[in-house]
Amino acid sequence: MLGPYVDAPTAQLLLPQARQMPQIAWQIIRNALEQNPHARDDINCLTELLATGGQVANGINTDRLDTSAVAEPSNFSLKPAERLPLTDECHHYTGKHEVPWDIQKYFSQRYSIFSYYDSGVHMTDDAWFGVTPEPVANQIAYELSEDHYDPEKTILIDAFGGAGGNTIAFALSERWSRIIAIERDPATLACAQHNAEIYGVEPGSVTWILGDSFEYLDQLVNSPEKLHPDLRVDLQTTMVFASPPWGGPGYRTDEIFDLSTMQPYSLNQLHEAYKKMDHVLFLPRTSDIRQIAKLAPEGEKLEVIQYCAEGASKAMGVYIPAEKPPASSD
Repeated sequence: MLGPYVDAPTAQLLLPQARQMPQIAWQIIRNALEQNPHARDDINCLTELLATGGQVANGINTDRLDTSAVAEPSNFSLKPAERLPLTDECHHYTGKHEVPWDIQKYFSQRYSIFSYYDSGVHMTDDAWFGVTPEPVANQIAYELSEDHYDPEKTILIDAFGGAGGNTIAFALSERWSRIIAIERDPATLACAQHNAEIYGVEPGSVTWILGDSFEYLDQLVNSPEKLHPDLRVDLQTTMVFASPPWGGPGYRTDEIFDLSTMQPYSLNQLHEAYKKMDHVLFLPRTSDIRQIAKLAPEGEKLEVIQYCAEGASKAMGVYIPAEKPPASSD
C-alpha cells in the first residue's frame, strides 16, 4: 500500500501496527507521505496531517510512536537537490567570438551535442568537454530500452550527470520508473536541470543529487540509513550508467589508452564502486580492451560497443553484469 514510501522513516515507525490497521488507513498515510515530503522524515508533521483530517479514528495510533527513532532531515548525508538557479558560470553562447578558445571546437559541434541548443541550452565551460553527443546518448538510451532490456531493472543511476545529455535521453525513453542523476558541481547541475526542462522532461521523473557519486553509492550499498529515504533503492532492480571524466583531451593522443592511469578515476576505482549492480561504463574509444576483459565474470564475456557519429568512433561502451554473490556453503 505504501509503494515507494515504505522505506520512509515515519512509515517504518508505523509498520509494527500493520496488523491492527485497516487498509484505508494505509492509503491515507500514503496520501500524506506523497503530498508532503517533510512528513516522510518528521513524525510530528505526519501526526499533525493525520489528526487535522480526523484520520486517527481510522485506526492509526500515533500516541506511542518513538519519535527519537526518526532522524532529522538535516542528519541525512545526501538528499534530493532542489531546483537550482542558473549562475554566472552557466553560459548560452550565441557566437564563436564569445567562446573561450579551448572549447571553440566543441561549440562548433553544438547542434550534434544538443539539437535544441538554440532553445536556450546552458552549459558551464568545463561541461563541454564531457557531454555525450545527443545521437550517442539517444542510442545508449535505446539499447537499454530494447537490446539490453531487463524487466527487473527499473531504476537507473546516472553517476556523472554533467549538463544532462545522457540523463535527458534516459528520461525521454520512458524506460525507467526512476532515474537518479548525480552531479557534484552546483552550476553544472543547474544547467542539467534547466536543459532537461527545455527538452520536456517531466518534472519529478529525475531525482537530482548535488554531491559525490562515490559517496552516494558507498552509502547506498553499506549504510543506506544515512541517505534521505527518497535516495534509497533496491540494488537488485538498479543499473548504473557512468560517463566519468577521462582526464581532459589528452587521451586522444594515445593509440591504446591506459585505463589504470585515467584521471581522476581509474577503471578499477569505477568498477569497485559499481560492482554490486549491473553497470555501463562510457570510456574513451581507444581504451585498452585487455584491461576491460579482466572485469568479466569467470567464464563470461563482456559486450563492448564502439559508438560512432559522423563516420568516426566517439567512445566505447562496456556492459558489465553485477558481481554474483558467493555460493552458499550449505
